[in-house]
Amino acid sequence: MNLAKFAGPEGRYCPAGVYEFVPDESKGGSAQRLQINAQNCVHCKTCDIKDPTQNIVWVSPEGGGGPNYAGM
Repeated sequence: MNLAKFAGPEGRYCPAGVYEFVPDESKGGSAQRLQINAQNCVHCKTCDIKDPTQNIVWVSPEGGGGPNYAGM
């Protein structure tokens, strides 16, 4: 949704590369589609804060687990 108006900020503001724009092969590779790599998420909530149109609503994963950062 933000690709046309804001040049896809999701692909730039996520420090973990969760949101990635890749060629859309179903359209001959000329268009791009948003690919979500959820396994990369570090639970920083940047997407929830920085999305200009608030399309992304971050919620904690099922089970409440997440990264186990040493020293925190």
